[in-house]
Amino acid sequence: MQINQPSAFGRPPARTSTSLLPIIAAIALLSSAVASMQGGAPAQPATTQGAAQGRGGGGVFAPITDVAYADYKGYTKLWDGQTLTNWDGESDVWSIQGDAIHADTTKTPGQHHLHYVGPNAVMRDFDFKVEFKISAMGANGGIQYRSRLLYAPHKGSIENPLGNAMPRGITTFQAAIAAGIAEPAPARGNPPGGGNAPPLPGAGFQNPWQVSGYQFDLDSNNRFTGQLYEGQGRGIVNPPGGIVELVQGAQNRIGTVNPMPAAAAKPHQGLDGGWQQVQIIARGNTLVHVLNGQVITVTVDDDPTSRAYQGILSLQLEGSGQIWYRNVYVRQLDKAMQFPK
Repeated sequence: MQINQPSAFGRPPARTSTSLLPIIAAIALLSSAVASMQGGAPAQPATTQGAAQGRGGGGVFAPITDVAYADYKGYTKLWDGQTLTNWDGESDVWSIQGDAIHADTTKTPGQHHLHYVGPNAVMRDFDFKVEFKISAMGANGGIQYRSRLLYAPHKGSIENPLGNAMPRGITTFQAAIAAGIAEPAPARGNPPGGGNAPPLPGAGFQNPWQVSGYQFDLDSNNRFTGQLYEGQGRGIVNPPGGIVELVQGAQNRIGTVNPMPAAAAKPHQGLDGGWQQVQIIARGNTLVHVLNGQVITVTVDDDPTSRAYQGILSLQLEGSGQIWYRNVYVRQLDKAMQFPK
């Protein structure tokens, strides 16, 4: 994640519109329901019932069933666990290590993306699950969704997220530069360190695998883990723990969904650490980020000029560290909710 825009949390919370009240009520229920979505054996169905008070007598609440995170019923497995078939990224960055997809920016500095290109790669409304491990220090990663390939030769857009195809045989950033495919990057001034730091590989050019869009952010220090970040766009739009409505030119904080979001993460210890469980719920313009069974952010994107109603999925790493991803699953809705462009 590149911090190029400050958070708007310094503003007083905006008055909540009546159109958001049903969403807020649903969030309260969701926060309770996802608390059980940990790995392991499925929990016994809950049978909590109560009498509804009202005119003419009461009713009975429908039973609530706890769903384990490892319950993939109705989901499609996007990664076969052995190869990078149906995935596209720099071949000198992304590899298979054990039972996981792996990248290491201590060996390949820069920002790197691996995006899904298999069947139904452009998605609208869905539930997405992936597990990850990350270095104890220095790493910054993320899962991008409803995103698009930003730079040449792709030049993707929200309407056409994959854009143009990469010429055959071009599988690394350096090969794209040598072939004249990578577009020049705008001047950004001196790098950190007063200009004394060595330039990154590919400096002066845009990485053709760069993805732009919504991101479930990850980092070793858990300063940003679970927040909604929009790379090459609006920047940090919902820091960890918040319920935010995005409108044109503003981020309106409605309230807090998790007062201690960093506590949801297990200790990051690279491969020696536990697997962290991510879930992303995308419904229309409502986006929910869940980590290890705890809701971290809820975002309602009411900005018609910037929101994305569809896009691709991508796994990402930058900073200076390592990341591992496994168990990549998605459940797409048969009929996407109506979402005005």
